[in-house]
Amino acid sequence: MRGLHAAAGVGVLLLLAFTTQSSKAWDGNDAPHDQVKPSHLASLRTYAPGLFRQSLMDRLSGGLARGSPYRMAADSQGRILVTDPALSVVQVFDTKQGRRWQIKGDRHHRLSAPAYIAVDADDNIYLTEFGRSVVFVLRPNGDFLRMIGLGVLRLPTGIWVDKQNRRLYVADWIRDEILSFDLEGKPLQVFGSFGTAPGRLNHPLDILLHHDTLVVLDAGNSRFELFDLEGKVRGVWPYGPNRTPIALACDAAGNLYYADLDSGGLIAMDSHGKVLAGFAQRPFGQWIPRSSAGPNFMSLVLDPLGKILALRPTFDVEVVELISDAAG
Repeated sequence: MRGLHAAAGVGVLLLLAFTTQSSKAWDGNDAPHDQVKPSHLASLRTYAPGLFRQSLMDRLSGGLARGSPYRMAADSQGRILVTDPALSVVQVFDTKQGRRWQIKGDRHHRLSAPAYIAVDADDNIYLTEFGRSVVFVLRPNGDFLRMIGLGVLRLPTGIWVDKQNRRLYVADWIRDEILSFDLEGKPLQVFGSFGTAPGRLNHPLDILLHHDTLVVLDAGNSRFELFDLEGKVRGVWPYGPNRTPIALACDAAGNLYYADLDSGGLIAMDSHGKVLAGFAQRPFGQWIPRSSAGPNFMSLVLDPLGKILALRPTFDVEVVELISDAAG
C-alpha cells in the first residue's frame, strides 16, 4: 500500500510538470507548416492481450489482472515487457510463444511501482520505480540481480541501456542531469545541469541513444536536447507549448517518434527536428486540450527487428511504420 501511495504522489508530480512547461514556442515548428515531405504513420498490426494465453494456474486463480500500463521494452526473446505500477508488476507478453505472465520481483525484492524499463544484451531487465532512488536490475526470469545508483540518484525516470558498450544512462528528474553507469553500477559520467541554456536541463523525463547521440526529453524546457557521448550539445529542438511529449523512440533511419499528451497521437520527426507525419490525432493545426479520456499512447520502443512499437492504455501494442506518400 505504501508503494502505491508513493507511485501516486510522484506520478502527480510528473504530470504537474507537463502543465508548467516553458511557454517559449518554436517559430516554424507549429503544425502543419513544418511537414517537409508528404508521409504518414500506419499501424501494421496489433498485439492485443487477448491473443496471449495464460497458464492453467493463472486462469484458475481468476486470471492475470491488468492495471495501468506505463512504459514498455522489447527483448531479444520476442517478449514485450510493460510496467504496471498500479499492480506492482511487469506484464510480460511473449510474442513467439503466445504466452502471458507477470514479473513481481523475487521473495526478498518485490516490485513496488515499476515505471521506466530497459533491457540489456542478455535480456536482463532494468527498472526505475516511483518513490525509489535506484535502478533495479532483474534477471530475465524476474529474479533480483543488483541495484544501481544507490546514494547517487534522487528521482530516476527514463533509462537507456547501450547494449554494445554496456552502459546505462539514467535521467534524474530532481538532479536535472543524465547520469551514466557501467552495467555493474560504477558511476561514469554526468550530462547537463539545471538551466535553460543549451546543454542545461530542467526536469529531464525520458532518454534514448541513437548511434552516438543521446536524445533527452527535457520536459521543463519544452524541448528535445541532443548530446554526444562526451556531453557536448549537438542540437536543441523546441517543440512549443501546443505539444506535450511523454515518450519517445528512434527508428533505424534516425527519425524520432513521440507520443503527444495534448493531441493524443504519435508524431514523427526527421533527423533535423522537422515534423514528418502524425497518427491517430486531430489533423495538424487543430490542436485541442488534453481529453478527459487520457492519452491514446503511453510508450514507444524500437524492437530488435527494427520496428517501432506503440503502447496503448488498453495494453494493446501496435507496430507502427513511417510511410512516404511521395510519388515514385
